[in-house]
Amino acid sequence: MKNVIDWGNPLENLTFLRPPVKYIQEIPVLLKMKGKERIISIIVTAGILFFFWILLSAYFDTFHLVAGLACAMIVAVLSHDLLFTKPVRGGILTFLYFIHYCGWLFIEIWLAGLDVAYRVLHPSLPIDPQVITFETPFSDDIVRTVFANSMTLTPGTITVDVIGSTYTVHALTSEASRDLTEGRSIEKRVHRIFKET
Repeated sequence: MKNVIDWGNPLENLTFLRPPVKYIQEIPVLLKMKGKERIISIIVTAGILFFFWILLSAYFDTFHLVAGLACAMIVAVLSHDLLFTKPVRGGILTFLYFIHYCGWLFIEIWLAGLDVAYRVLHPSLPIDPQVITFETPFSDDIVRTVFANSMTLTPGTITVDVIGSTYTVHALTSEASRDLTEGRSIEKRVHRIFKET
């Protein structure tokens, strides 16, 4: 009789091959997204993709607009569940808030860029770099990402780390850090769009 050594399954202990519990829990939500919720998710995804198509292509003739819309719709049908793991809340008012927010953010980025340029070019270099940590009420991944990227896009602040609802941000000036911790202008506007509490 041979001695057989049972090595087991060598892939059994490779935990990185297993999907996180969070995504396994979201699978029923994705399967439940049918009918109206699925159509809204597809339309919102297609709208976002089409907006970026126009922004990046810079062609406004009929061919490019129709091709962009067709591509956006095809990609949205195939991958809308990657962007929205939960049913899309809100409606046209939420979309208008988001468009208003993008305009406001663009102006803030421009003004912050001028401020950073002034401080860097000033002979006395009036900066006060600091790393701050603060909590937010956001629990949804998309809301957290929008908030973190908004801070990173604004010159003078950069999101260093996000753990749950706790953000670690590097701010170039004390004014920028005060706005994030006390004024919370970006946080209030993101909250207005997504109605997160």
